This record gives sequence, C-alpha cells and structure tokens, in this order.
Amino acid sequence: MTDKKKNKKLLDYVGAGCGVVVLLIAIISAIVAKMPAVAGVKDSQIPETAKYMEASAPGRNGDVTVRVVADEERIYQIKVLEHKETDGIGSEAIKRLPGSIFQAQSLKVDAVTGATISSDAIKTAVITALQDGGIKPSIFGGSLVKVETVAKQVETNSGVQLMLAADWSEEFPDEYASWTQNSDNSEVTDYLVDYPMLKTLYEPYGFSKDYLAARGHMFALEDVGKTARIGEKSKASCFTCKTAQFTHLVNEEGLSIYTMPFADLKGQLTEPIGCYTCHANTPGEITITQTFLIDGVGDDFEGIDAANLACGQCHNEYFFATDTGATTLPHNSLASMSPDAILAFYNDPSNFSTGEIFTDYTNPRTGVKQIKVQHPEIETFLGEGSQHRSNYTCADCHMGKAVSDSGKTYSSHYLISPLDNPELIEGECAKCHEDLMAEVRAVQEDVERRTYAIGYELQFLTERLAAAVESGEYTDAELDAIRALARDAQFYWDFVFVENAEGAHNPTLTHECLDKAEALCNEALGLFKN
Repeated sequence: MTDKKKNKKLLDYVGAGCGVVVLLIAIISAIVAKMPAVAGVKDSQIPETAKYMEASAPGRNGDVTVRVVADEERIYQIKVLEHKETDGIGSEAIKRLPGSIFQAQSLKVDAVTGATISSDAIKTAVITALQDGGIKPSIFGGSLVKVETVAKQVETNSGVQLMLAADWSEEFPDEYASWTQNSDNSEVTDYLVDYPMLKTLYEPYGFSKDYLAARGHMFALEDVGKTARIGEKSKASCFTCKTAQFTHLVNEEGLSIYTMPFADLKGQLTEPIGCYTCHANTPGEITITQTFLIDGVGDDFEGIDAANLACGQCHNEYFFATDTGATTLPHNSLASMSPDAILAFYNDPSNFSTGEIFTDYTNPRTGVKQIKVQHPEIETFLGEGSQHRSNYTCADCHMGKAVSDSGKTYSSHYLISPLDNPELIEGECAKCHEDLMAEVRAVQEDVERRTYAIGYELQFLTERLAAAVESGEYTDAELDAIRALARDAQFYWDFVFVENAEGAHNPTLTHECLDKAEALCNEALGLFKN
C-alpha cells in the first residue's frame, strides 16, 4: 500500500471517529437539554409538612411541566419535569429560572433574556401548581393574572354629584382630547348581513332583527337609543354600560333604577362612557363603579389588576336578575369565570328566583331555552389558556402611552387595537413575536372559518329540530334531550362569536369552546331518527 493510500485511510478513520464524537456530543446535549432541571434543597432537607405539586403551562413549543415542593413559608424545590423548548434558547430559561425563583423565594424575577415565553411558562406552571395545592401564589409574589395596581371600589349612596368628562378637560387636557378621539371609531358592521345564520339562531330575540356592531364608547348612548331591539316595554337596564350617568344613578338611588321604563330616562342621559365609569370623581385613580363587577370577582378583587377590572366592568358576560332586573354577572370569583362554570350556573335552576334554568329567549319553533351571551372579554382574557394574562393588562395593549406637545407622558384614552400601534409592537410585542400582525391575523382567520362553519351547523340543527317538533314523531323526553344539547352547543359557539377579539385574546380557550360547540351539535344531530 502506498503512503498516499495509507494517509487517506488514516484520514478516513479520523474523520469517522470525529463524526462519532460529534454525534455523541449532539446526543448527550439533546439528552441534557431535556433532563429535568432542578433547583432547591436536597431531598433530605425537605420537611414532612411540605406539599409536592405538579402543573403545566404552554411554552414556545409545547407544555412545560414543573414540580414544586413548598409550604406556606418556603419553596424547597422547583423541578422542570418535561419541556420541548428550543435548545440554547428556551432551554436557558429551563436551566436558570427555577434557581432564580428559589434563590429569591419569589416569582417576581426577570425573565431570561431571549426566552420570555419559556420563562413565563415556568412561572405560570409554578403559580398553578401552588394554587392547585392550596398554597396562595401571592405568598411568593405570584398571580395567574397581572396585578400591579389595586383598584378602589365606588362608594354608593354618597350624595356626590356626577362630574362629566368636560368638567376635567382643563385639568387633564391631553387625556380629555384623546378621549374625544374615540369619535373616530365609527365603522358599523351589520352582523345579520355578514352572518346570515344569526336570524335563525337568535329567533325571535331582538338580535335577530337588529344587530349592528358597536361603534365604540362615544356612540354607546346614541346607538342604544336608536336600535330596533328597544321597544315600549324595554327597561332602563338597557342603559347598562352605555353611559356613566346611568351607572351613577344606580349607585346613588339603588337597584330600582334598573326596572324603570327605558323611555323615562332616555331624555335625561346625555354623555356616553366617560371619566366617572373608571375613575368615579377622582381622575388619576382607578375606581370600579359597576358594583356588579365587584360582586362578580368577589374575593379576587385585589388579585386582578385595576386596569383589567376597569375594562372588565363593561366587557363581560352578564344577565338581568330574574327577581330585581339588575345587571348581574354569572360568576363570583376568577375561578368561576370559565365558560364551563358559567354554563353550569345558567343550567342550575336553584340560582334563579323562577326556579327554572336561565333563559334569555325561547325559540318558538324548537322550544329551546336559549342563552344569549354578551361580550365576555374579561372572562376570555383572564381565562385558562391565556398567554398574556399574567404580564399584560387591557390598558397595556389598548391604551398606549403618548407624549404631549409639552413633553408630558400620559395614558392615551383613545382606545385602539394593538395592531394599530406600531410603537407598541416594535417596543414590546417584538420581544416575543417576530410578526405579531401575521400571527394575530392567522388566529382570527382560523377562528372566523370555524365560527362560520359551526354556525351553519347550528342553523341546520335548529331546522332539523323544528321539523322534528312539527312532525309529532318524537316524545317530549326525546325532544328535550336534543334541546339540552342544542342550548349548550349554541352557548359555547356564542361565547366565541360575541367576544370582540375573534380569538386573539385567548386562542386556546376560543378553540376549546368551538370544539365543545361542534361536538355537542353533532351529538344532538345523532339523536334524530333519520
């Protein structure tokens, strides 16, 4: 064998050896990256009184599962049991964040640079584990939802005279000017044209006759006075969230205001949603003036950021109480704000003075006692699966910071989509989202596609049920079984349809609702005889 051939063979061996080493290093690195990351004391140092708790939260590439060992005095261990985060990026959060939380004995630690989503997943999983284990996350500075500022609660029967927005225009000229800009949000969508199935699904409710999209805060009072949904028998409760003046009347004179004739108040109310709604008579301080929201979050009031509560006063799912006619929320805590819990509330006759399940309207052809969901933004955004509820508020995304001509920074009261705020996207959203607009549009298009498809399925179910009722071929028990499924299916569908973000606030919860609507609809269709 020549020297040249010997050298070549030697190089082949070396190359092969190097390849094996590289492969082994890659395999070992991959194994190490996926190995449980643990921080804390030795197992022998954990007291018998400590609880072992596990929970998961969505990360960049899948669920991050953690085990937390803690009691109400101390966190002893945090271990990441499973994850699919990218090696060298999200895996850095997996390696470092548990130790940061343990050392600080606090969840108020900075996210690992470049791995914000993975960091948030770890924090959320730890918080969920603690909460499920009966340990308040707040002991360690954690909360499932962001809370930096605690709102005040309105003082009722105070005798205080309402101050209108114009009364504050000189003291807060920039905020006032930005508030008036909401007049620009005047686009109108006719839902009955864009979603033809609604005339069937909402039959014979007012929304099947007139359903225009809200034009924004500045038009709320004007629009409710014009809608064909208001009739001679309409009550003043229809002014809820349309004007701060009505809210003030309820707070000063009591629940009897709700049952007054709508027409009796119509000429007395002149200003739409204004300063009082979120600040009472103290601009600069957030004060929750809708007492039904205070009741609706119960003991969790101080565990929800003031900005979320301010917006959640009107952006919520509500009903009018069957005994007092007062605006009421179908929940009394953060945990009971889920669609499942709300539906269970409506389906429990013991919750209502009538002794029957709650009904907004009954379809005259099918006999289904329907629920008309309103606009459950707070329930959706703060609900299970929300990716941003722990680190952002409604105001963070919809009330951008602005700078006046004098150089003063203030909160703009011109309410816009974050997609229309390039400064916000570039300065904040881009930290985690390479192309936020494309991501949101993709979510919304997918949700819209499914909303249309399932909406037509529900319309088909309604027509099949109407025909079955008319045929006389079904027993009452058989029809009631289909009716119950149809009622629940439409509730889950409507929970998505009327939520104004079209899935962007919480894609996970949105698709879960659509999944349930579709499954219930198909189950109902399966009960027909032919």
